[in-house]
Amino acid sequence: MIMRAKILSALIVSLIMVGTALWSRLPDNKPTGNIVAVLNPESAATTREEAFLNTNLNTSSSTPLSTTDILSRQLFADYANLKSRGETSLENLDYLAERYADGILNIEPGTSKIAAIEELIIIPDSAENIFNYGKAMIALRSKYASAAKEESENAGDLSQGDFDDFISQAGDLYLNSANELLKIKVPALLAKNHLEIINNYFQSAEAMKTIAESSDDPVKIYAAIQTQVQNTKKEDELFLNVQIAMSTNGIIWSSNPNQ
Repeated sequence: MIMRAKILSALIVSLIMVGTALWSRLPDNKPTGNIVAVLNPESAATTREEAFLNTNLNTSSSTPLSTTDILSRQLFADYANLKSRGETSLENLDYLAERYADGILNIEPGTSKIAAIEELIIIPDSAENIFNYGKAMIALRSKYASAAKEESENAGDLSQGDFDDFISQAGDLYLNSANELLKIKVPALLAKNHLEIINNYFQSAEAMKTIAESSDDPVKIYAAIQTQVQNTKKEDELFLNVQIAMSTNGIIWSSNPNQ
């Protein structure tokens, strides 16, 4: 909720700034107080508005537009549409900002690898198998936590070009961890949970890759960061399920894989 509120605030400010830029170019009609649906901007713009919008919204470059470019241009066009109809009331701007905020939060990183249940090595449920599984999971998590700590300590100046390399390496850790998880024998009762951990890591790896490779696309980076935040929370829940399964079978979870 806090992050959504921040996005809304930023979008409303953006709309106000767009309004200032268009103030002298578009008709200044009396705004309405009613909520309206945002229509296709081409169907509402007048001849004078079309010339201005074409200059600002079209590009002659063959370079594909980034997510930020697309969103910014559409936001600009939607505002121009409201402005041309005299419907830039605060209520309408709030509605428009909410629509874009929801859209940003729903942007996902590129498609990541998805493991299937058939790829898992599933073994019968028993106290011994659950114990060995838990021990293997603790060892793997400790291994990559140590690797992440080492990379963090050895990182260069993250305010410079080293940042992308650091994030890319973090993504590799998630990817390698997911691939190792596919090799761990998992008791049947934890198979679904294990699969979710694997796909969580695959998605996190893709999110990190997106962050590292999208320096010129802040909206895409923000969406990837939100995905990573959600994945981290989900990861804790999934490992808690492993701990509960072990406790139910009389096994005490320990962060020390040697115990």
